[in-house]
Amino acid sequence: MEGRGLTLQLLGRREAEDAGMATIDLPFIEKNRSRHGRMRYYFRVDGVRLARLPDDPDTEEFSTAYWAKRKKLETGAPADRQAPPDDLKGPPAPNTFRWLCSLYKASEPFRRLDDTTQAKRRAIIDSMLLEPLKPGGDRLFANMPLTVLDVANITVLRDRKKETPFAADERLKILRQVFETTRPGKDGKPERILPQNFARLVEPFRRQSDGHHTLRDHEIEQYIRHHGVRSKAVLALVLLMYTGIRVSDLAVLGPQHRRADQFTLRLFKNRNRSPVTLVLPIHPVLDAVLAWHPVKGMNYLITEYGNAYSVKGLGQRVSEWFSQASLPHCSAHSVRKGLATALSESEATDSMLDGFFGWKDGKTSKIYTRQKQQAKLARQAVARIDWGEIGNMLPEAIEAGADTAEAPNEAAS
Repeated sequence: MEGRGLTLQLLGRREAEDAGMATIDLPFIEKNRSRHGRMRYYFRVDGVRLARLPDDPDTEEFSTAYWAKRKKLETGAPADRQAPPDDLKGPPAPNTFRWLCSLYKASEPFRRLDDTTQAKRRAIIDSMLLEPLKPGGDRLFANMPLTVLDVANITVLRDRKKETPFAADERLKILRQVFETTRPGKDGKPERILPQNFARLVEPFRRQSDGHHTLRDHEIEQYIRHHGVRSKAVLALVLLMYTGIRVSDLAVLGPQHRRADQFTLRLFKNRNRSPVTLVLPIHPVLDAVLAWHPVKGMNYLITEYGNAYSVKGLGQRVSEWFSQASLPHCSAHSVRKGLATALSESEATDSMLDGFFGWKDGKTSKIYTRQKQQAKLARQAVARIDWGEIGNMLPEAIEAGADTAEAPNEAAS
C-alpha cells in the first residue's frame, strides 16, 4: 500500500521490541505486551482505547485498520469505543464509570468494610459495569464517560433489576456511595470527583417500613408447641430470645464462649471496622435449655451431619422452622426485634439496651424506648381530652340509654 513506508517506522522492529523499545511513530497507537509475551496494538485517543488493531504492524491489514480509525477521528465521525473484556481486566479508561468504581474500591470508606461486605459490593459493581447500554448491545456501562452518567442512566441500572426490588435498591445504595468518592484537591484536601450525586435523585423501589416482623408472645407459644420444647428448633429460638444476638453470631456460638454464668464473644458485624466484644449473663431459662442438649463440638447448633452451620444456612434454617410452625412472616431478626420491644416495655432504659445488644450510638435503642414512651404518653393524653359542654353530651346520652333518632341529632347539634 502506497504511503506505508511513511506511516510505519519499523527498522529493527523485532530487535527493538525485545529490548522493550517503542518502534511505531504513528500517533494514537498504544502497545501492550500480554502475559504470554505477545505484542498487542490499540488505537487510543485521550487515554481511551477505541479499537484493537491487528497484531502485526507489517501487514496491510494493520495499516488499513489504523487509517480507517484515523479518518473517523479527523472527520469528526464517532469512533466505536472498544468494550473491555468480560473479566474487566486491564486499567480502566480515565473519567469513565469503571475508573470511578476502581477509585471507590481503593478508597478508605470501602477498605473499612468487612471482607464479606467488600466481596458482595465488588460483585454488584462488576455486574453493573458489564451491563450493556442497550439490551443485546456490545457497548458496556463500564466505558460510559462520567459526563453522561446522569439520572436517566442510573435509572436504567436500577430498572435492570426491577424484578428483584431489593437487588435494584442495593445497586442504588452502592451507586450513591460510589458517587461520593473523593481525591486530593489542589490544597491537599479531599474533593468529590463528581460535583453532584445523581444517584440520590433516583428513588428506590422499596419505601421505608418497619422492616422485619416483631415476634410476640403468642407466636413464641405457637412455635414451641409445634416443634416440641426439647427440639433443636426451640434451642435456636431460646438462644436468640435470651441473648439477642444475630444469626451471624448464633452460627459460631459455642461452649468456648462460656465462662461460668456468662458468654463473652466478639460480634461478627463490624468486626473489622469497629469491633464490639459483648459480655452477656446467661439467663436461667437459657441455662436449663442448654443442659438438655449435649455439646458435640464448638457450636451449640450443628447440622444433621454434625457440621457447623454457615451464616446463610442457619438463617434459612431458622426461617424454615418458623414456616413449619405456620409463621412464615417471622425470621431470626424478628426475635431480636421482639426482645428489644419486650425489654423497652419492661422499662429498660436506653443505656440498658445499648449494653445488652452492643449498640454504640444510642440511636437504635431510642427506637424501642420511644415506642414505649409514645404509648404511655398517649394514654395520659387521652385521659385529658375535654371538649367542654359539647363533649360531655355524648356520655350523658349513652348513660341515659337514648335509643331514639332525636337524641343523636340533639347531641350533634
